[in-house]
This record gives sequence, structure tokens and C-alpha cells, in this order.
Amino acid sequence: DQKYLAHFLRAKPIIDAIDGSTFGAKMPRASWDFIGNLLLPLPPPDEQAAIVKYLDHMTRRIDKAIRAKKKLIQLLNEQKQVIIHQAVTKGLDPNVSMKDSGVPWLGEVPEHWEVRRTKRHANIKTGGKDTIDRKFNGEFPFYVRSQKVERIDSYSFDGEAVLTAGDGVGVARVFHYANGKFDYHQRVYKFSDFKEVVGKFFYYYIGANLKFEALALSAKSTVDSIRLPMLQNFPLALPTIQEQLEIVGYIENASVKSEKSLELLKKEISLLEEYRTRLIADVVTGQIDVRELASQLPDEQEDVEPFELDDVEEEILETEQDE
Repeated sequence: DQKYLAHFLRAKPIIDAIDGSTFGAKMPRASWDFIGNLLLPLPPPDEQAAIVKYLDHMTRRIDKAIRAKKKLIQLLNEQKQVIIHQAVTKGLDPNVSMKDSGVPWLGEVPEHWEVRRTKRHANIKTGGKDTIDRKFNGEFPFYVRSQKVERIDSYSFDGEAVLTAGDGVGVARVFHYANGKFDYHQRVYKFSDFKEVVGKFFYYYIGANLKFEALALSAKSTVDSIRLPMLQNFPLALPTIQEQLEIVGYIENASVKSEKSLELLKKEISLLEEYRTRLIADVVTGQIDVRELASQLPDEQEDVEPFELDDVEEEILETEQDE
């Protein structure tokens, strides 16, 4: 049964065996001779059909649960961005008097806030390094045009700064807050030497709003690059320093709760994926007899209930204790 064979080839021991046999440093390739000589446990046709039916049903349930948790992660991340945007543009007092900011995408801001240009409140420079300068175990952080922080053996700045990608896919999407010694890419902008603005407040503000300004100045739905004049004239809505500190504290407290939920969901997804991997391997190698279980399943399986995580955690923990 070709579906039985497909499940067999998805089993982790088989994937690991094929992966371990590959050759070629730049583009590893698998040998058909090696794959063709793998031992295939071959039950009778009716048992193959039972295995397919059972695994199709179970993997569908597990995949549905994983999709639901990934959707929840997406919603939590969106909620986090809404919280940040609301706090840095409207403040924390829902009853405060508002005024028109004069910036279409910014809308109304609290009446006592001032709207100024970023060049009055931060020094903006680009780095002098390229991606090839990174070192795997370098001593200092190296900020490039992605969310991943590389390492390097040099530093060109020591202090508090906010960094963002100047071009590429990270434009208006990649932001870093740094405080200490680091180096940065030649197409990464560094904001530093802050005046009348708290560094962390600026980090949350620009991270939440730069995309709106970039898109307002571009006819395209995505922006290929950001030029220095755009950043120098970026509208900055500023409360008092004390209020900025309160907003930063509020955001970080909310972020702690959000991160705990996100980490729990990621762990649950990892457990579900681990269970799916183990289940396929155990069933296609005959360690679990599913003939009776498969016979109790309906033939039509268009919709299934998502798998309950408590069952997964319990089974994985029991397996780990046995091992």
C-alpha cells in the first residue's frame, strides 16, 4: 500500500538513517541504492490498510491541534503589538484629553504630548561591517539585517542604542534594543545618544510605528529600503520622561505574561510533534498493534477532534520514565 510506504518513510528512524547516509558537503544527496536496500517491515495487506487508516486519523487529529495552537500564537503576537501600539501612541490614561497629531497614520495623541522629529532626539548612523565579518564564537553582538543577532570580535559602539534594518526583508520589521558593546552592519541604522526620550520607549515606539511612515512614503505595499532623511524626520510623539518610564514598565509587564503563554504554546506544539513522530515510528514498525483500534474508526474522516495535550504529555512522560 503506497500510503503505508509513505508513513514508513516519514518515521524518524528511517529519516535519520537516510540523513546519515547523505554525501556531498555543499548539497547533501541521498543515494537511491542506500534507500532501496533499507529493510521494510511488510505486514499483510489488510494490516497495512489498518495502519494507514489509524495513522491518517491520528495525524489528522494531532495536526489540527498543532494548527490551532499556531493560530493562537499568531493571535497573541498580534495582541502584543496592539498593546504596545496603544500604549506608545495613546498613553495609559483612557480619560486623557486628545489632540490631532498632524500625522495621518498617527491620528490623535494625548493633548500634553509633543510631536517632534526624531533627529532632534537621537543620533542616527549606519555601521561599517558586512555579514562576512561575523565570527561564530565572537566576543560581541553583531547586528545585521535580520532578527538573529550574530557574533563578532570587534565593537564600534558602547552604550544604549536601537537598531533597525535599512534594506532587505527586515525593513520596518527588524528592531533591536542594545546596551553595551556591539558592532553593526553597514546597512543597519543605529539610533543612540537619546535626548528627552527614554531608549526603551523609543524602541517600542519605532518598532510599532515605523512601518506606517515607511508605507505612507511608498506607493508599494512593501518597502525595499529606508533612507536617512525618512528616519531623521520620523514623527515622534513624546510624553514626559516619567510617563515614558511608566509606559515602558506597563509594556514589559504585559510582555512577561504574553511570553509565558507563548512559551507554553510552543512547548505544547513541540510535545505534539514529538508524539506524532513516535507514534508513526511505533505503528509502522509493528511495536503497536492498531488493527482493533482502526476497525473502530469511521470510514469518513473529514473532520476530527483535535488531540488532547494531557494524553500526549502523559504518554511521553511515561515513555521517558521507561527509558
